Amino acid sequence: MAREGIDFIVDAASIEEVLDESLSVEERLKKLALDKGMPIHEKYPDDVVIAADTTVYHHDQIIGKAHSREEAKAILTSLSNDRQIVYTSVAIFFPEETLNFIEKTTVVFKDITDKIDDYLDTNEWVGKAGAYAIQGKGDRLIASVDGDIDTVIGLPVKKIKTILQNHHVL
Repeated sequence: MAREGIDFIVDAASIEEVLDESLSVEERLKKLALDKGMPIHEKYPDDVVIAADTTVYHHDQIIGKAHSREEAKAILTSLSNDRQIVYTSVAIFFPEETLNFIEKTTVVFKDITDKIDDYLDTNEWVGKAGAYAIQGKGDRLIASVDGDIDTVIGLPVKKIKTILQNHHVL
């Protein structure tokens, strides 16, 4: 957001991230962005609130954040030399309206089998969906990206900026 000249503050809500299994993957993720943003919107009802959540989807499974180095290694091993979809769901709360959408980008990993331990040593994987940060050293793991790299980083900033301009916020 700062890169695009958008003034903002960061605030976070502590919610239990529950995915409704009765919904499609995309609808589940959109609901999660809404759930994350609602407490902040209620706290700042007259401001624009943007909530987002990024998830890796691989072999029909949602891949979240690794909770240990061993789990991160297993995730990266499964992504090695394969394709994944990265979804970022966004909810934008305006005082009188809420927009909710999802962006997706396809990421293809190189064969990284011999690089996983070195990458894990950077600790960059901690707190990252799919156990990597494409905006950091994780870019060395990537063969190609089809879509907006900002979606993979965690916020489709250009699309959000356009929406804010269309709503005369910027």
